[in-house]
Formats: sequence, structure tokens, C-alpha cells
Amino acid sequence: MRGVVAMLALAACAPAAPLAGETAEAAKQYPDLDSLYAHDQGIYRGCGPTAGVCHNSNEFPNLDSVGSIVDTIGRDCNLKRQDAATINDLCERGGDRLVAGASSAEIAWIETVDLAARTWKIQLRDTLAPSNALVVERDDRELYAFADYKITAAADPTDAHALVLTVPVPPPPASEDDEVEPDFGLTVLARSGIAGDPAVIRVGDPNRNGTFGAELGGKIIKPGDPARSYLLSRLLDPNAGPLMPRANCCRWSKPAVRALYCWVEGLDADGRNALAKIDYSRCSTGPSVELLYPEPGPACESQGLCPAEAASADDEPTFHNVYARVLVQSCSGATCHGSGPIAGLDFTSEQRAFDTMAVRTVPGNPSESILFRRLDPTLCEAPDCETMPLGRPPLTEAKRALVRTWIELGAQR
Repeated sequence: MRGVVAMLALAACAPAAPLAGETAEAAKQYPDLDSLYAHDQGIYRGCGPTAGVCHNSNEFPNLDSVGSIVDTIGRDCNLKRQDAATINDLCERGGDRLVAGASSAEIAWIETVDLAARTWKIQLRDTLAPSNALVVERDDRELYAFADYKITAAADPTDAHALVLTVPVPPPPASEDDEVEPDFGLTVLARSGIAGDPAVIRVGDPNRNGTFGAELGGKIIKPGDPARSYLLSRLLDPNAGPLMPRANCCRWSKPAVRALYCWVEGLDADGRNALAKIDYSRCSTGPSVELLYPEPGPACESQGLCPAEAASADDEPTFHNVYARVLVQSCSGATCHGSGPIAGLDFTSEQRAFDTMAVRTVPGNPSESILFRRLDPTLCEAPDCETMPLGRPPLTEAKRALVRTWIELGAQR
């Protein structure tokens, strides 16, 4: 027993493995958030209100101080988008519900059919019988009653999950002293899905790509989860929009990205350790995407790498990419594997995802791996097998190819 205690004591006192590469450089330059903010190549110089532009108090998110950065932890993103179709999946919120009697369905999106005829199409997540007594609810609280506006409801013959509504012009006031009735169609329906406007209807899939992003649990900064942090996706994922920073690129670098990644991954759930030292020794490998940044120095501005460029598509068959590009986006969420173990799979973190997937994977053999068979319609045939993800669009061939190649190469962490 004494020998075991002695061995444990030695293990506890053993020095941590030395940091290397970009991690070592990040740890040297950016020991904490304050240094990542104030460094010559950091948040303020790269993304803050440099020369009065970029992310100042008028540009969301506000990055003009360390305090404003901490304030974004756990907050919703894309709140100043005026075009619902451009809202990123990580920034989508749960949709309001359309209620007809005892049944209800989440509102997916609302489309203007004919503005002159004042006709709109409401796309629902589930089937809802047409009714002239429709109510919009949010958190069991009534927001709008369609019956008050005498809206005509009719089923779309091409889509059982849609209602086509024609909204009459609001009646003029009977006298100058009467309150003017708001134009429900133009002020509420036509602007549905605008994330920062509390007066409009919230929709669950404003960009209309089939993913109800609220289930992903994304935030501007998601404590402990870089893959669900929109701030990092704008620095790493060209599919999320033009890579940031779009200007001041000589003031941002790979070590700065690594520092931000490890800072986010090490955040407590409530963000209370945001100003503590960044624990690089416990930071997982990532991000794996290869970016090209200009080399700092006199010729930095003339290197043609502003904004930064992706050296290659983010499709390397690493587990980090499988987790960030497939599991988080398509298989996570409150009703799937993102809230804890469901059917033995837990995608609440990258390590838990790997640990619970390993027993369902035969390294080198995708067709014999339960994991891949459930993802491939040609290998998963009803009624004995249900293709994943359930209730969501099937994986694209590119996503299946990423998982297939990762398994073929040995399914390594």
C-alpha cells in the first residue's frame, strides 16, 4: 500500500508534458484573456474598434474591452442580423408555436407569398390542421391571436406542414382619438425571424436549411465548447461567413486563435474563471483547420492574405472534424445526443463523444461499424434499422465520407 501511495505521490508531482508548436507560442504570448486582448496581435488590435471600426459598442458582438468580451459568454449570436436567411445555425433560437385548439407546432419559418395580396406562408415543423382560431405562443404565453385579425387559413396542397394565410388591411380608426391598430402582416409576419427584434415572431429555422439550430446549443462563446462557439467559427469556418478578421489581419495569428480556443475550452459553465490563467496543458487538440495568415513585419500588408484564407477545405478525416462538422451540427441538441447519454452515445463534449463511439466502431471497416451503418441509408434498411439522425435531414454525402474515411484510417482520437 505504501508503494502505491508513493507512486501516486510521484505521479502527482511529475511535471506536465512540455507544450509545443503553436500551443507553446500561444502560452508564451497569451497567458490569460487580458494579454490576448491587449497584445499587438490579439483581440483588440485584430477585431476591436481599431480606427473606430470593427467590433466596437455599435457592432455586435462588442469586443472593445475585456469586460465586453466576458459579457458575451453564453449570449445569443447574430442578434443584429436584419436578414433571417443569413442567421447561422449556431445562432438560431427556438421558434414560437402556432396553436390550433389542443394541438400546436413549432414555427419553422415564414415566407412572403404575395406582398400586394398580403399573403404569407407559415412553414411548421409538424402538421397542424387549418383553423380560423390560431394563436402564436411563446413559453406558454399568448403573443398574437390570428382570429382577432380575421386571417383566412388554408392548407398548402404541396406541403402538409404549411399554412397559407391572407391578412386583411387593418381597419382605419373610427375617430382621430382612437388608437391606430398595428398592421399585423407588415410589422410581424414580414419581419419574422429577425433575431434581435422582440416584436416579431421567432422562427426555429430562419435560414431554411432543415436544421433547427436551437438544439445545437450554440452561443457567441459557449463555455467549454469551442465547436459551439460562433466567435470561433467566424475565425475558422469559411462556411459560417467571410473569415474574420476582414481587416487588421496583420494583428491576428495562429497562436492567437489557439489561445482563444483554449480559453473557451477551459471556461467554467458560468464563466467565472474568464480572467484566470489559460490552462494550455489540458487543452485538447484543435482547431484542426489550416489557415493562412500574413507574416508580421514590414511587408505584412502586402502579402495578400487579408482576410485570412483557409489553406484547404476543412475536411481532413480527423475526429475533431467528425465531432465539429458532423456530430455537433447534425446529431446533437436537447432531443438527440447533446444533453447526455442517449442510447449510449454522449456528444456533450469531444472526449465523451469519442469514448462512447469507440465501442460502436470497427477501426478500418466502416460497413461493420454500427456507427456508420446507422448513418448510411444503403446499409441501414427498415424495418430492422432506422437511419440517423432521426427526425432531421439525412447527412450529406460529404459528411458521410468524412466519417467513413476517419473509420477507414483507424478511427483514432
